[in-house]
Amino acid sequence: MTKMGNDFPNSPRVHADWEFALVAKSSKKVQNTKKFRLVAIALSNEHKAHVGIIIPELSSEYVELPSLVYKFLSQLEHDNTMSSMSKLEFTGTVYLYTDKLLVSEDSIKKHFEKDNMLVQFKVEKQNPFM
Repeated sequence: MTKMGNDFPNSPRVHADWEFALVAKSSKKVQNTKKFRLVAIALSNEHKAHVGIIIPELSSEYVELPSLVYKFLSQLEHDNTMSSMSKLEFTGTVYLYTDKLLVSEDSIKKHFEKDNMLVQFKVEKQNPFM
């Protein structure tokens, strides 16, 4: 996976680790969990921030990501311990760091565009079937 530090070496960052619970449709039981990280990336001297999403493998759960980005930003805004990050304006740009996409980039892009977000893909090992 491409390292975010290489792309934003001098940008302050704050992150939160979350996970998806993958539930079986028939039994409604949790079969697996998929961990991911959301990162606010401050742009120096601009009072703005991008968001990075780090997830090893992305499949149909991508539909949840735009709302989770906004939830993450809302939590930062209300977190008094992160006062410098809470005052940043979100640029709308989301950097998606992954090793493997199991859905097309186009589908993901269109979904994020519905929430006025632009996705920049940072895929290390592209799926040969896409």
